[in-house]
Amino acid sequence: MPTREELISLINQMPEAKLDLVRVNLESILNPPAPNPMMEKMMRRSEEFRAELPERLKQLQAGNSPEIPRGFHGYGSGTGFSYSWQENRAHVTHRVQLHGGHEIDFVDRLELSEDETTLLYEQEIYAGGRSVKRREEFLVAEGEE
Repeated sequence: MPTREELISLINQMPEAKLDLVRVNLESILNPPAPNPMMEKMMRRSEEFRAELPERLKQLQAGNSPEIPRGFHGYGSGTGFSYSWQENRAHVTHRVQLHGGHEIDFVDRLELSEDETTLLYEQEIYAGGRSVKRREEFLVAEGEE
């Protein structure tokens, strides 16, 4: 643990242009901002989601053939989480976003048709007990990689 003298020595080595930055950081340590109830709620929900993640993945992959290789990728932040996997020919991403105190689930499926002429995109959005689903098809231009 550094001593006061070591910290003072570091401050004395700082260029004048950086002293405002040092001051702001030290002041924020001495006078932290008041707790934000909304941010605390989002952090609690993020931790709950982390615990629910394995079960959510099983539910979303239910009915998928066991011989289909599945990849898994996940990330988390203070306001949301996302993970993805391969489901037959589709790449599926499930994202949970906390916004304005509400939890919104997005499930996106992206797939190239078997004849590789059409890109299929499906999106499902779940919030407040309601859901919206949409599907789009895009023709893939010949010679496009």
